[in-house]
This record gives sequence, structure tokens and C-alpha cells, in this order.
Amino acid sequence: MSKYASALVNIKGLGVKTFSYLIPDDMKDKIKIGQALLVPFGRQGLINAFCVGFSDYLPGDFKIKKINKILDETPLFSIEYLKLLEWIANYYCCDLVTVLNAAIPLKLIEKASKTEQIIEFVKYDGATKRQIEILQLLEKSGKMPLILFEKYAKTTRATIKKLEQSGCVKLVQEELYRNPLDILRITEREPLFELSGDQKKVYEGIKEKINGHGEILLHGVTASGKTEVYFKLIDDTIKAGKNVLFLAPEIALASQLTKRLAKKFGTKDVAIWHSSISDGERYDVWQKLYKDEIKILAGARSAVFAPLKNIGLIIIDEEHEGAYKQTTPAPRYDARVVAKKLAEFHNCPLLLGSATPDISSYYKAINSNNLFELKHRYNNAKIPPVIVINMQEYGKGAYKNVISIPLQSEIKETLSKGQQVILLINRRGFSTFTQCQACGHVIECPNCAIPMIWHAKDQMLKCHYCNQVEYFPDFCPECGSDALKTSGTGTQKIEQYIKDLFPDNNIERIDSDILVKKGEHIRLLERFQRKEIDILVGTQMIAKGLDNPNVTLVGVISADASFNLPDFRASERGFQLLTQVAGRAGRGEFSGKVLFQTYNPDFYALESAKSQNYNEFYTTEITAREEFDYPPFSQIVRLILSCPNNFRAEKSAQEIALRLCTMIEKFGISERLEVLGPTPCVIERINGQYRFQIIIKNKLDKKGHDFISSFLNKITLPKDIKMIIDVDPLDIL
Repeated sequence: MSKYASALVNIKGLGVKTFSYLIPDDMKDKIKIGQALLVPFGRQGLINAFCVGFSDYLPGDFKIKKINKILDETPLFSIEYLKLLEWIANYYCCDLVTVLNAAIPLKLIEKASKTEQIIEFVKYDGATKRQIEILQLLEKSGKMPLILFEKYAKTTRATIKKLEQSGCVKLVQEELYRNPLDILRITEREPLFELSGDQKKVYEGIKEKINGHGEILLHGVTASGKTEVYFKLIDDTIKAGKNVLFLAPEIALASQLTKRLAKKFGTKDVAIWHSSISDGERYDVWQKLYKDEIKILAGARSAVFAPLKNIGLIIIDEEHEGAYKQTTPAPRYDARVVAKKLAEFHNCPLLLGSATPDISSYYKAINSNNLFELKHRYNNAKIPPVIVINMQEYGKGAYKNVISIPLQSEIKETLSKGQQVILLINRRGFSTFTQCQACGHVIECPNCAIPMIWHAKDQMLKCHYCNQVEYFPDFCPECGSDALKTSGTGTQKIEQYIKDLFPDNNIERIDSDILVKKGEHIRLLERFQRKEIDILVGTQMIAKGLDNPNVTLVGVISADASFNLPDFRASERGFQLLTQVAGRAGRGEFSGKVLFQTYNPDFYALESAKSQNYNEFYTTEITAREEFDYPPFSQIVRLILSCPNNFRAEKSAQEIALRLCTMIEKFGISERLEVLGPTPCVIERINGQYRFQIIIKNKLDKKGHDFISSFLNKITLPKDIKMIIDVDPLDIL
């Protein structure tokens, strides 16, 4: 065994530096790559670290300290896993410690296992008649928890103690596996559905492509049965002795997906991974993954970091969703990009699926001949018609100027048939801003350059960026008037308006505010599925993957909301959201209907969403992207310089942009690396920090990315200046 261990010290800012420690003799046969260690580190005393390598020699002659303790003998990762994390650190321009902290929950370092006492049968020799009866029950049932066995055998702890002393039974402590799927209450398995002709054709085409790694895109209209194709491919993968990673964009959707997977493949082989499972559950799932005891891992974006072994297939459902991108804090990774690299590591295919694919994904699939399409709903069910309500005409007669009369009528008719309704308003809260009617002043967050949002339930104003909370002011801080009025519309207000209009019906709201209570989203969706909720009001969360055959009406309160943002992806996001939520209607035996309320009925993206025509939207959008060199025709890297002082933030951004442009000119690559800005961010101030951005369009692929990384690694900034590096940003707001 080697004499020294290389330890990655768990302190941010040290980058990929490792430190050598002497391995004590009693640890030489125990220490492994990936183990959590306790090591001495300067004045900080004993701190956490991870073992990342071994050597027999030290670079230089200096006194070396010993490892204090192995915190957990089970390694948290392998050397191959470490290589993936190093790639992520390089690609997203951050240090390995930052990636390690994001990938491996630090609670895992503190042994979070839970044990219970197990009783096992050993022999009958020397037992009394009553003891033999007890032993026969134990032998028949096999080993089981002691507490349960005492009740099962109707015996006492004293009797068990005598059996243990005589050697007839053995009591041992075993780790208890806490299964986060227990909340899903799976009782029995379901067989896989028989694929339709269209599904079978797509399945066989994809199967022919599954040789080595590579991206495959399944573009299927809503309710076309993409999930059944996934399940068939999963079944093939498991039968071939390989494991599957299956990602969904949101926790609620991941929970629904996992329930379906568990019904098809059993809870023993399926696990779930997302940020809402407990530390204990996370620890237990991690250990089972590392021991290769899980066949299918489903989860939200963080599941891409879980140590699933022997991967034969990676599936990303609703691949267009922005929720796959980590926006803050670093590493600002995109699970889709990481999954692509993970597929390379395992030499397995990456299957992307969506009814509204990301423009870049569709472009790549077409040009690599890896596109498969399901153009019709399962069993040729009709796509619901979309009715556009022009609020320029219907707005004045609408309830509270928000719920139009046509929408009210459709809701009433739907409810009269015993069917259900989904209403989308893509903004949380009750009112989106508070304005003085006397002077026009809008109440803004004191830390951020955005309006505070009124939450009626909590009776508080909240900032959705820095979480600042304030009481509603009695007087306008600008002019002293008491003429303050809340305006704009959020989910809470729509929920209240619908309750006013339909007081005899059960109405619930689902948005990120309700996710505070563990499992609440699962319970809410299950109630909706059981028809205990008549109308479900929600944000974009309800547009993704809900498959309720009794939903026949979908109403979009403000179809314009997503289009009115100064961002090159605004039209794409708006089209995707409208198309996806429209697809929630008419998925069962009843036909559906969709209503879009809008003040701009002629906008091209809304027209394409109305006709559910992705190809029409793609053709228009890809032309604009090519003209302005936006993805997929370039890679975007966004730099944000911030400081409490506006002048210093702007000056730092100008200096960095000038240095970068000078280097680009020096190397003669200005036509392939374009620098835009610096300019103030659309939201100029967040959490007291003034923000300026530099946008880099990289048309040199890896060579350009390496150039940018090298430049950024050499930058040193004053202490009061912060720089965010966002590779492949979700938006430029």
C-alpha cells in the first residue's frame, strides 16, 4: 500500500489543489479513493476532506501530517466519477471543490445510516417446547426486525434473551434502508403496455441506433405515448444487465414518473433522487447506488450526479425545460450537458424526449439523422382545438378584468359534466406590484431593482429574488399618500377569483410556494387524479407531464406573459409553455378544449402554439438564430460583474471586456469570438449588487471555450467585485 494519500480539502476557493497526508499504519488496508476523511489543516484544526489519490513520494522535503480519521469506510465516489466532476469544473469554469460540494451532499460525510436490531435463527438444540415453537416461526419467516418478531411470535424480550444465551438465535445490528418511494404506496406491479404501430416503429428505429454513445431525439406531440416507448427501452436495457438514469425537469414530475416506474419495474430496483428527499434517505440511496443495487434511478437535475453504475441508457424527458439548468449558485451546470458527457463515460446512448424540443436539440438531431417523431396522439386521439380570446375585445367585460366571459362559460360547462379544469398563470403570489395611485411610485425591493410581490395568504410583500419580506406600507414612501393599490395577477389572486366565481367547487393551487411541506405536491396531484379537485390553478409546473384523462379544459390567463421579455429565448419559452399546457387537455375518452387569453393574438409564436405546429415555429426561429449567431450557431458565455458601487461594477466590466477584446484581436479570432457589452443587466440590481454583463458568442466550439476559460482563470478581482461565469446561460436577464 502507498505511503501517502492525496486529499482534496473541502474549502472553497482552493481550486483543484490537493494536499498530501501520511497514511497511519492502521488505515493502510482500509483507505480507498472517494472516502471521506478527517485531516488537520493549518489553524482551522480538523476539517473534512476526500481521498483522491495515492503516492509513495513527496514533492519536496517537509514535515507531513497524518490523516486523523476515515469518516466513512464506504467510498462516496470512484476515480471514474472524479474524472466526470473534473470535466464539469473545467467546462463551467469553477473549481473542483465547488463541483464536489454540489455533487455530493456534505451530510453524507457524517455517517447518516440508521440501524435496527435483527433476529436470526441458528439452531433448535437445548430449546424447550415453547421455545421450539418460537424458533419454528423464526425459521419459517427468515430473519426480521426484533420488535416485529416479538409481536409476530407473541413473545417477550426476556425469552429472546434466553434463546440468545443458549445460541439458538443471533441478534445483530443491520443498516435500515429508508426508501423515499414508501410515500408512493406501490402495492402491485403493472405489465408494460403493448406499443401501437407508430410507437413500435419509433422504438425499433431508436433501438437500431443504440450502439455506443450519442444523442437521439424523440419528438412526439403531447399524449403521443413517448413514455411507453421509454419503458420498453428501459426493459431492454435492464434485461441486457445494464442500469438506467431517467431525468425529469421538476420534483413533482420526477415523483410522478418514479411512481409509474415502480409500478412497472418494482420498488426494489427503482430509486428516486432530488433535493426534497431527506438526508437519511439520500444517504441510503447513495449507498445502494454505489453498491450497484439499483437498476433505475429517476430524479430531477441533481440526479445526474448520483453514483449510478453500469449505465446502459440515459433518458431526459421534457428535455426543453429550463429547470435542467442550475442558475445559482455555482456550478451553473446544465444536467443535459452533463448527461451527454456521462453517456460518453459509459459509452451509452442519451435519449432526449419532448413535444416541443429545444431549438438546438432539434437542429442537431436533424443534422445527425438521429430524429424520431410521433406525429399523432396515442390511438389517434384528437389534439384539442385552441380558441384565442382577444382581451382587447373581451377584457373590459371580464371578471376583475382578468377572467373573460368565454373562459367563465367554458369552465362552467366543463364542471357541469363532472370534468376537470387546469388554469395556468405563470407567476406566483397574489399581486405582481404595488403602486401609488397618487404619484405612480411602485414599491420595489430595497435590495433589488424589481417590484415586491404581494402574497395575500401571508399578508406580506415578498421579493422573489432575495427573499426580502416586508409588511404592506400604510403610506407611499415617495409622496406620503395612502392611495396604495396592488395590481397585476399571480396564482394566489387567480385562485381567489375562481373561488369567487365557482364557490361550490373544490379549487386548489400548485406552485413552488406549496413545496415547502414534504410530499405536498404528490398528495395534491394524487387528489387531482382522484377527482377530488375540480379546478387546479398553477404556474408552469402544471404544464409538464400531467396525464389526467378527466381534464378537458385548459385555460391560459395571460398567454403573452412569457413573450414580453428581452431575451433571445423568450419566444421559444413562450411557445413551449403554451403548447405543453395545451397538451394537458383531452388525454382520455373525452375531447378537450384550450383557451388562450391574449392582448397580442397575431404574434407568430402564439399562432404556432394555437395550431400546435412545432415545425412552423422551428422554421421561423432557426432562421432568426442563424442571422444573429445565437445557439445552435454559437455557444453563449455570460459574465456578470457586480458590486455595491455602481461605478466600480461598470468600470470592472469595461476593463475585462477591453482585455478580452485585445486578446481576441491579438490571436486574430475576432470573427469567431464576439464580445457584446458590457451593458447593465435587465435587472440592474439584485440583493444590493449593481450588475453589468458581458455576452461572449463562441463560434469556435471547444477551442473557443478553452480560450475563454484560459482568459478567465487569469483574472484577479478586487474584494468588492464579484464575477459570475455562466456557460450556456438559461437567459440573459
